[in-house]
Amino acid sequence: MADGLNVKIYPEDQVQTFPDPSLGIGSKIIITRATVIYVTDAKKLTVYHTWKRTIRDLLKEKNIELLGQDSSDPSLDTWIRYNMSLTITRVAEVDLTQTEPIDFQIIKKNTVDLEKGQTSVQTQGVKGEKEVIYTIKRIDGEEASRTVKDTTITKQPVAEVLLIGIGPKLAKSGPYKDTINAAVESSLNKNYSVNGTALMCLMIKESNGHADSINPDGPYYGLFQYEEGFWASISQAAGYSGASWSDSTAQIYSTVWALSRGYGGHWGSNWSTCANK
Repeated sequence: MADGLNVKIYPEDQVQTFPDPSLGIGSKIIITRATVIYVTDAKKLTVYHTWKRTIRDLLKEKNIELLGQDSSDPSLDTWIRYNMSLTITRVAEVDLTQTEPIDFQIIKKNTVDLEKGQTSVQTQGVKGEKEVIYTIKRIDGEEASRTVKDTTITKQPVAEVLLIGIGPKLAKSGPYKDTINAAVESSLNKNYSVNGTALMCLMIKESNGHADSINPDGPYYGLFQYEEGFWASISQAAGYSGASWSDSTAQIYSTVWALSRGYGGHWGSNWSTCANK
């Protein structure tokens, strides 16, 4: 009869008839509708029919559980109204372990054993590895946040050593060529930060290769135009304590010592120009 009247009866609805339809004398049908509530659970909409009075009782009736940080809006103790909407937000936290690379460091070293502009890899860099544990928070199945819980390095990276050419190492011509080349190859120039062509260039700019050169403006003395006080301290540090400023060998070796230890600024633009030629 309900189908014939195009009336949909839900299982939760209450139906009364009188007299019994089987008598065939006509019947009165009373349909009492259960309360309709629209429940969105993790973004999925379901329509429920219920006789329960509170949201808490509805969830229990429909075997819907709230776990952990899950929540309902409105709250569980809210009384149900007809055509009410309920939103259930599902919150889950899980730990995820990922293996990630660690970039290696690149260490650059100047060398006069390579021509200026050339490079060479002395030690090949190797990436390391680490295990990172992330705590991932998902809301309604979608990632909302990711935080690092723990990190363990499982493989240390190996730094790459890149040689940068500042050569040529040896001077090819000029005054005191042999002494200059011997000095740049000596233990005073351990880091190979001074090459023969740059040292020859500086000497020519300062004195044009004259060991007895004197500039009265300073006054400045010798192949590399030292002030007396500066010459005394540098020559002593380089192992030539007491040597005369006119001693070409002492000046060349002491200057290599000074330049290889960062005193290039003493010669200002002359050294900047020669070092970058």
